[in-house]
Amino acid sequence: MKRMPAKDPGYGDILKLMSQLEEVSKFLKAYTASILDSGFWILSSKEL
Repeated sequence: MKRMPAKDPGYGDILKLMSQLEEVSKFLKAYTASILDSGFWILSSKEL
């Protein structure tokens, strides 16, 4: 069975989507860092 190459379905502007993805990634990294820097902790299932 011959595989067909992947094809862009044309759902959106890839460059715009990649730019938005980068912005969300930056936000999530900053959000994660602020939570970790706050001294917040979570009990693992082993500690419950």
